Amino acid sequence: MIGIHPVHRRMAELTNKARKMGGYNVLSLVERQELEHCLKVNYDLVFDLDSLKAIAFVAYESGDLEWQRELCERIDRLEAKLL
Repeated sequence: MIGIHPVHRRMAELTNKARKMGGYNVLSLVERQELEHCLKVNYDLVFDLDSLKAIAFVAYESGDLEWQRELCERIDRLEAKLL
């Protein structure tokens, strides 16, 4: 199953509205603040996932399978929140 995180869905909705209306500057202040919040949440998700995956690769390269397993469990939990 492919899911869409609520933050990504809201970013798409706001982007669609802005495109139809002629640009992001025509969104209300509240909508622009909401979009900024969504972008921050998206950034945090991507940063956390990329960081964990990079560290998991280091664990793999160093042969520390227990550490790698723990990191992969954290990755799985974080990715489950994306659905």
